[in-house]
Amino acid sequence: MGKQLIGRRLLACISRNFMLVAGTTVSTVFAVWLVSVFVYEPEYMATSQVFVEPLTSETVHGETLAASDYQTLEAYQVLAKSPAVLSQVLERTGSEYSMADLHERIMISRPENSQVLNIVVSASDRNEAASIANAIAFSLQEEVKHVLKVDNVSVILKAGTSTNAMEENSSLSLLLSFAAIAGLAAGVLLSLTIELLGFARRYAQFGRRKNAHLQTVFK
Repeated sequence: MGKQLIGRRLLACISRNFMLVAGTTVSTVFAVWLVSVFVYEPEYMATSQVFVEPLTSETVHGETLAASDYQTLEAYQVLAKSPAVLSQVLERTGSEYSMADLHERIMISRPENSQVLNIVVSASDRNEAASIANAIAFSLQEEVKHVLKVDNVSVILKAGTSTNAMEENSSLSLLLSFAAIAGLAAGVLLSLTIELLGFARRYAQFGRRKNAHLQTVFK
């Protein structure tokens, strides 16, 4: 019974402050939409992978790599972000990034005791990130053939590109849904605060009137 009474009072409070609750909800959703569309620039990550065959020895699964193979992998990690490779990448993709900006957006990593290099690229556009990651992989392969005269780099994973905006729209819809819930909660809390302040003010006024009445009676 007590829960039902509280629920009815809460609904009555919301109905009395309906415009405040609705306005807070709509304002929050609109503000989040403005920020997400016109202010916030999302960063997308894309990953391609290359496999580097050992030059000196066959590496059996579970064995550690030879020191020379480590040196080769480290050299290829540096080469992947070198001006020679990045200039080819910019030419292939037509990206508007400068070479310095592009260098900062690339991360080359290698799992422990592995001959695979992970090429991770961040960009404000999903397809651009994927195109750059793939261009780095193929440019590294060509540069190794051209400069080192060896053919031991194979592209084993290409970053995927997409022309479908459904995923972005779904993310935006989810974000706006959370914004609506947050705005609704804020509106309800604000309306409750206003009701409590009004109650406290009325109680204080009642107390003052009561005291004034008692003073009049006992004069």
